[in-house]
Amino acid sequence: MIKILLVDDDKDLCKIVSDVLKEEGYFVKIAYDGESAVNKLKDEKFNLMILDYKLGEKNGLQVFEESKQINPSLITIMISAYGNKKVRARAKELGTYSFLDKPFNIKRLVNIVNKALLEYKDNIQ
Repeated sequence: MIKILLVDDDKDLCKIVSDVLKEEGYFVKIAYDGESAVNKLKDEKFNLMILDYKLGEKNGLQVFEESKQINPSLITIMISAYGNKKVRARAKELGTYSFLDKPFNIKRLVNIVNKALLEYKDNIQ
């Protein structure tokens, strides 16, 4: 089963996105801050992470860099209402699959998730 880690401090957004992804047949866990996201990544193998940029003490780019040390094959989609050019460029440079600006269309997010998983299906165990 495909396992997705959803990392965002917006609990309402997490609930909506999680419910939709579960309807698509994915297993979803949620982390509301960067530190708990890193801990979940250490404890469990995920195939894909949906990661907000603004998380509090650790921003999404810091979490992404740590996640690559833990699981180099993790596919990451960043989301943010603060996706300026510098943040987007750094996310791309680090290797994120996609970057979506908030607010986003949930169907578009699901399509990106499905496309990413299909594109990298040979790397998924």
